[in-house]
Amino acid sequence: MSRGTVKINYVQEDGEAYRADIVSGGSWKFLYEKSTVKSADWNVGDRVALPDGRVFVYAKSGSALYTGRGNYFQNAVPATGIDYSVLPTAAALGAMSIQMTNQGTVAQTEDGLRGGTIILKPASDSTDAELQFRGIVGNSAGGVSDVITIYLDAPLTEALTTSSYAFCMPNPYSDIRYGITDGTKTFAGIAAVEITAASYYFWLQIKGRCWLAPQSGCGTTAFYRTVYWRHDGSVDLHSNIGTNVTDQIAGVILDNNGGANGSTVISLQCDY
Repeated sequence: MSRGTVKINYVQEDGEAYRADIVSGGSWKFLYEKSTVKSADWNVGDRVALPDGRVFVYAKSGSALYTGRGNYFQNAVPATGIDYSVLPTAAALGAMSIQMTNQGTVAQTEDGLRGGTIILKPASDSTDAELQFRGIVGNSAGGVSDVITIYLDAPLTEALTTSSYAFCMPNPYSDIRYGITDGTKTFAGIAAVEITAASYYFWLQIKGRCWLAPQSGCGTTAFYRTVYWRHDGSVDLHSNIGTNVTDQIAGVILDNNGGANGSTVISLQCDY
């Protein structure tokens, strides 16, 4: 498995054997497992797509999580990433790694930024048209203010100097949380299994059929089929967007009387 390669596995397809079949003995039970130890078979951000349209992402919890309500992305810069700073060393055209000072508020573990994004600016007075964006496929470990190495998913198309700047966005799936929000968080999906605390590795459903706690009117109000995330991870109608309802689409109701029969099924749309 090469450094940084994100796996997308399509399981149980005719005539082909996929890693998901191999590690699970042909069953999808691995999607409902959780552990405080990262699986050797998966990295945070890896995806599994099932034939019925459901898609799951391997993720890490930052709190207890819900299965019937939305959980959100917590990661931010500089909280767990690396803040905007000048580079300590130059990097040549075509380089596949750079060095930068850990201007974050936490130490960086080895490959802890894997799956994140680095933004590179040639100089302080350069335009946004000259920015370079690369995926992070790994990093060396280092404490706050230490110089660490960031490994890139593609070579630099413009050389960098000690007048260049960079900052790192962490892997969004490395800190998934649940809690009442003020509308400033983006919902990521639902946990495939109950997560009781932070630091669990688990599978997060981001697409396909599922059940989510509905507010009144979901599934029964005429002409309202699309539902939106509410601050508490439940879903609500477009007409209620405002104080507690975000404008982020959760999905489309599939059953024909969800609010009355208590089984609102939606086609989840969190495929980010």
